[in-house]
Amino acid sequence: MSLQYMRPEIKDEYGFLEVQDKILGIMVDLDKFCSSHNIEYCLMGGSALGARRHCGFIPWDDDLDIFMTPDNYERFRIDFHKEGDKVKYYLQEWGLAEGMITIAKVRLNGTSYIENSVKDWDIHHGIYIDIFILHACPNNRLSQLHQCFWGKYVITKGLALREKDRHRGIRGLVIKVAKIFPERFLVKHALKQVYRYRDKSTKYYCNFLGKAIFKKGIYKREWFDHPVYAPFETVQLKIPGKLHEFLSERFGDYMKAPSPDRIKYEQHAEYWDFEHQKMMSNNYKDERRLI
Repeated sequence: MSLQYMRPEIKDEYGFLEVQDKILGIMVDLDKFCSSHNIEYCLMGGSALGARRHCGFIPWDDDLDIFMTPDNYERFRIDFHKEGDKVKYYLQEWGLAEGMITIAKVRLNGTSYIENSVKDWDIHHGIYIDIFILHACPNNRLSQLHQCFWGKYVITKGLALREKDRHRGIRGLVIKVAKIFPERFLVKHALKQVYRYRDKSTKYYCNFLGKAIFKKGIYKREWFDHPVYAPFETVQLKIPGKLHEFLSERFGDYMKAPSPDRIKYEQHAEYWDFEHQKMMSNNYKDERRLI
């Protein structure tokens, strides 16, 4: 096994080292691009947790996630389309409506990373990193609840399109109800509610378009004001300036490993291929369905 970025002493206990190495290669290029274009980002979620707990990937993690604010992401989109390496990479924007997105993925051309929920869709299926948008969040609790409701509405519409029978109970019932309405019903309106505080001076950021439920998705702005570089495998990537505070709010006792069942639930890919790209057609006609 020939790896470029992973530490040589790491054991391949979960069989993910090669895909982690490919993903980290994408991130190294993205970091260079952001640095040269004055675009800020920082690791988020399990990737930020991995930087603190493992000095790299969580061993059983098969993805990498970063945050950008709306302004930084908009600059990234413009600069990528002007100067990005589009022979090597593809920018995939989920939920795209009037410049707003749910999430973006920078995908590596010529590779495949197949997730069961979209494996039959005519989209770009390359290995990727996720870009989540770190939105301004109002100070008022009722306004926060309103913003959170519409963020989770967007997520639910996406799950209704992609997921089949993965969810049970109340969440499963809500997803089934969401299937009744047209695919993109109220999605643009919902995104506007999430983006509406973009130019406001607030004390908080939020990630209501992610997995975190309400309070665990609200973070103090000061935690992200000054991202810093930290070791990640054999490279350096940016993390929130106040990483402990962010991880404590998001995960609680973040040094404690999850259960084996939770580890399996968090994994994404059904299989991957570093040499071949799965192609349904040449026009990715189902990309418009991505929410």
